[in-house]
Amino acid sequence: MRRSARAASLVVCLGMLGAALAAAIFPAGAVSAAVVKVPPGVDYVTGRIICDCGCSNLTVKNCTCGRADQIRAEVAARLAQGRTPEQVLQSYVDEYGEQILASPEPEGFNLVGWLLPFGAVLLAGAILVLVLRRWARVPWSEAPLVTPLDSAGTAPAPDPSFLKRVQSDLEESER
Repeated sequence: MRRSARAASLVVCLGMLGAALAAAIFPAGAVSAAVVKVPPGVDYVTGRIICDCGCSNLTVKNCTCGRADQIRAEVAARLAQGRTPEQVLQSYVDEYGEQILASPEPEGFNLVGWLLPFGAVLLAGAILVLVLRRWARVPWSEAPLVTPLDSAGTAPAPDPSFLKRVQSDLEESER
């Protein structure tokens, strides 16, 4: 019975992992965007700015609302005027501010946003290693007793006080 429960939970976990992977590889709207002929550069710009429709926190490339359609048309029109994708992207940043970007540019204070997560993961890993090493360390009082052998290859007779402690411990455990 336990094996079947484990197998069922494994199948469910693998199914969920597969669904998450499929969603990451094929985001919503990717199929419909592939059917429509998109001018070059539109995907670059719309994939880097957030839709300001308020219904979701998606990029314009992935959002399916009417406002996203308008922004895609504006981007295509600006590119058709001869602007480069970088110029169009910069015009949106100039118009709406850096909060329109899906991810901050890695420069200046924004570097904190790029480096802080990695630093936090490294710090947490170092703390975890230190804590685990400390927990795994056996205190000296509980360390296994290793007795040196004498020249004949036999262990010396144990200390009488040690034998008394062992005897008293055994008697306590039997009670």
